[in-house]
Amino acid sequence: MKNNTPSPRKSPAAVKKTAANKTAKPKAKTAVSAKEPARKPARPKKAADPQRELVEQVRAVLDAKKGEDIAVLHVADVSSVTDYMILCTGLNTPHLRALSDEVVKQLRRLDPPRTCHRRAGSVESQWFVLDYIDFVVHLFTPATRAYYAIEKLWKDAPVV
Repeated sequence: MKNNTPSPRKSPAAVKKTAANKTAKPKAKTAVSAKEPARKPARPKKAADPQRELVEQVRAVLDAKKGEDIAVLHVADVSSVTDYMILCTGLNTPHLRALSDEVVKQLRRLDPPRTCHRRAGSVESQWFVLDYIDFVVHLFTPATRAYYAIEKLWKDAPVV
């Protein structure tokens, strides 16, 4: 004998709906999706040191004019007078004059142009100094450089 009462079973369409409801998880509203890893904030890039770039340009000018034994000292932590000292040896006094003239000429061509704050030295002294406030260029003959030994005087300053 058949029972005419409806069976407790559900229709196939009803089964699909309930199965979908059970497996589907409600999506939580989050700022970061679970699929994407959390991103670290971007680090600000270090700005290039403009004095350092000028110092490197001066070094290149001196090297192009055959300056010898070029040394750059970073004296900012040791002295309040300037940040860098550039030391260079010229073969003789005409060579020193050519080196100093070329540095002045090339720095004036920059945009914006850099002018020498003070220029000192003479043929008799065999030592030329170009003061650009942020850096100072010392040009010596070999004998004068050995006599004054600026590198030993500023031995606490790191060589760049």
